[in-house]
Amino acid sequence: MRARWLFLATLVLWVSSSAEAQQWFSVQTEHLISYSDGNDGGAREAALRSERQIAAFGAIFHKKEIRFSTPIRVLASQTLRRDNALVRTPAANFITADLASPESWQRAARAIAILTLEDNYPRAQPWFDSGIVNYLSGTRFNADQMELGALPPGLVLPKPAEWIPMEKIFTTADSSGLPPAQREIFEAESWAAMRWIIENSRLAQAGLYLDAVQSKGSSPERALADAFSMSFGDLDREIRESAEKITPRAMPAPRVENGLFKSQKVPAVDSTVLKANLTLFGPEADRTLKNLVTLMRENQENVAVHRALAWAFLVRQDLDNAVEHIRRALALDDSDPGMHYLYARWVNQGDDDKIRILSAEPRMGTELKAALQRDPGYAPALELLGLAQLSGDSVKPALASLQRATTLCPRNSRYYLNLARAYEAAGNSENARNLLLYARGGTDAAVTADAGRMLTELGKQQKRQQVWQSMGLNADPNAKHTKYDNLQDAIEEDEKTEAKGRSTDTAQDMRKVEYLKGQIVRVECSASPGATLVVSSSGQTWKMMVADRENTVLLGAERFDCGWHNMQVAINFKRGGKFEGEIVSLEVK
Repeated sequence: MRARWLFLATLVLWVSSSAEAQQWFSVQTEHLISYSDGNDGGAREAALRSERQIAAFGAIFHKKEIRFSTPIRVLASQTLRRDNALVRTPAANFITADLASPESWQRAARAIAILTLEDNYPRAQPWFDSGIVNYLSGTRFNADQMELGALPPGLVLPKPAEWIPMEKIFTTADSSGLPPAQREIFEAESWAAMRWIIENSRLAQAGLYLDAVQSKGSSPERALADAFSMSFGDLDREIRESAEKITPRAMPAPRVENGLFKSQKVPAVDSTVLKANLTLFGPEADRTLKNLVTLMRENQENVAVHRALAWAFLVRQDLDNAVEHIRRALALDDSDPGMHYLYARWVNQGDDDKIRILSAEPRMGTELKAALQRDPGYAPALELLGLAQLSGDSVKPALASLQRATTLCPRNSRYYLNLARAYEAAGNSENARNLLLYARGGTDAAVTADAGRMLTELGKQQKRQQVWQSMGLNADPNAKHTKYDNLQDAIEEDEKTEAKGRSTDTAQDMRKVEYLKGQIVRVECSASPGATLVVSSSGQTWKMMVADRENTVLLGAERFDCGWHNMQVAINFKRGGKFEGEIVSLEVK
């Protein structure tokens, strides 16, 4: 299939005045933004369900403040069918769901539980994460009540002969490598263990157990005895007995002020960009990026498309293209913390985990602080600001920034590594060592290696400079930019260039896109590469010109065919005269 019929084709159909069924709506809540197509009911329902899932986590863990380090976008639509409900991108985490399908929403609820756990609970073992995610995703809501402890759809408790002892469940280091049958049993028993822990008010003891085995090096047996005052045999017996009599318990649901939800229409271009984000950073990235560039050329005043392109180009280390879209996005609307953060990263040669420039704090700090003014919980900006401060020997502010970043991202090993660097710079080797041990135990191989090297050199001041250099905490004095470090100077200079260009360039095509339904009478292909469609519509005969039939945006057909006749079509076009037009997109019925 050729790329031309994907996102751009969808865009131009939405621009049509007859495409009301494709109108998208959004609802912004405390923790996320939900979207739906067709009407605003889906966006409201998705917002309510999502916020209830998040509130259930808060109720179970007694947390009043729940934060997310990466924005969450929930897309409720029957047309966005994906096997994986969660799409992670540098800009946001996207969750797709068909609200009419219980199975689809179950996957979405699980994704919400995963994201909530990751950003609001320290790193844990596989049994704990699997258990709490399944427990939360199995929560049922009815009016102002919620039901906890029901076996989630898809989970089946093992038969007695298949039961895996809890000692083995608790000491499984990586459940992803288990055979499918054992993985299913692991998931079910982890849920049973978490249900027993929650219903017996043992979450605090579970936290003590995890801290002992993960941070203090205790054996599982000793940690269990200290935290729970029981052996694995006792624990196994109690969890088995609890699993034999599953009785969900009802309790008042946490209050979600859905009456304050306000929906608004999403412009057609914005909804196209929204869906493009689902593939902008995956295997289809090149095709999606190409379509977004084409979309941008037709919609240069649209901030959403510039923001998406800014992220895409910066991730690719295409700094020249990235800064053009960052600058343009900020000039159109400077409310997005992500764009201020990206501008600071651009100044830093595109890096987010190393300092590449001299005088990093004064050169990057303005934009990073602007990002944090718009979102005080924007963890990436806090981390980069902390590193910039640390590189300039502003140790106390760096500690504050990096401590806040680790609080917001309690599972990010790199944040703990950087905080350890700040503690070492402050002369607190004990705190630095503890943090390095924790960082070394994470799943990021690069962080593990850096933490190991730093542990070896900890306290050896004569080697600290060499170690910091290898980790990117000393600037490259030869690092230069071809553009401006100062955002305002860049904006003013580029606006002057654009104004000069507008005075000499040909006028932009301002004709509106119109819509026509009809029947193809014949196709004339005598003038290659173009073509002319003769179309009958409502008793009138139209001539519709195609500039290049090999690159026409098509729907319903894989290639343009000069032999078409007596076929129903829907056409987006720009008027060229009475009953004449230039085709923007063509849908063959």
